[in-house]
Amino acid sequence: MALVKELVDVLKGEIKVESIVGRGSTFTVLLPHLQESPQDAVQVPDSVELHAPMQTVVETATTSINPAPTVDERALLLIVEDNPDLRTYIRSIFANTYQFIEAQDGQEGLEKTLEMLPDLVICDLMMPRLDGFGFCSAVKSNALSNHIPVVMLTARASLEDRLEGLELGADDYLAKPFNTTELEIRVHNLIKQRQLLQQKYSQSFPTTPAPAEAASTVKVLSMDEKFMQKVDEIIEQHLDQSTFDVDTFAREMQLTPVQLRRKLKALTNQTITEYVRNYRLAKAAILLQNRVGTVSEIAYQLGFESLPYFSKVFFERYGQNPSEWK
Repeated sequence: MALVKELVDVLKGEIKVESIVGRGSTFTVLLPHLQESPQDAVQVPDSVELHAPMQTVVETATTSINPAPTVDERALLLIVEDNPDLRTYIRSIFANTYQFIEAQDGQEGLEKTLEMLPDLVICDLMMPRLDGFGFCSAVKSNALSNHIPVVMLTARASLEDRLEGLELGADDYLAKPFNTTELEIRVHNLIKQRQLLQQKYSQSFPTTPAPAEAASTVKVLSMDEKFMQKVDEIIEQHLDQSTFDVDTFAREMQLTPVQLRRKLKALTNQTITEYVRNYRLAKAAILLQNRVGTVSEIAYQLGFESLPYFSKVFFERYGQNPSEWK
């Protein structure tokens, strides 16, 4: 009934109810006949299965990397809903704004979440195999997917239900029938908040040697911080290897290349190549500042096989040549 009410409102119709105690109820749906030109019709895209081309080499300074084919950079939404009509309706709301993948129950939704790492999930509460509460709990307790915002939609709108959903980590909770404009704004705001958080990790490269007292300080790290700590540790282990590639990186992170790319992009808004290069440049800035070697020695120590290339990317990032850096 919640879905019918929402669809009828969108189509500017009305619902009439006649009820007789002991005999039942009759619902009548009235829809206006509207003349619509073909160009005014809403085009609902099919679900998008992403197969973005992966860059296999993180950094080979002697190789000229051609621009990759254009990839759709729109945010990826996962719709987890057992009602196919409602899935189609939600897709129509965001048709021109986001990419989509879909799941028809919570278990399939969890599998696709861990495989594709969408930018946001819109999830129903009452579903077979795994309900919305179980789905949300699983997503938020996994270090790979805990950063993904979850918007829960349900006809169970009591305070207890809302509190349970929020306690399990749901980022927002909307009652059916929902207002389409409100859903659009909430989804937009959650994705915007994630983009702001990206700035924290995109600027987390080493800039100065860590103080001795900081190393002995016990700090409780979030799952995202632990993930980024592991990323940096693996890069450190391969700093001098110009052939360090995405497959090796992903394997040591115990992820697929797609998972690593999407998780790192979600946290830093940088590709794997960009993050590794910027990390190396930040290390170079420290070494140059402390005069621990010549420019060429530091460049080769950090996996740059070409000194002109190293000087070029260093200048692009810091606005100074390596030999001028202080």
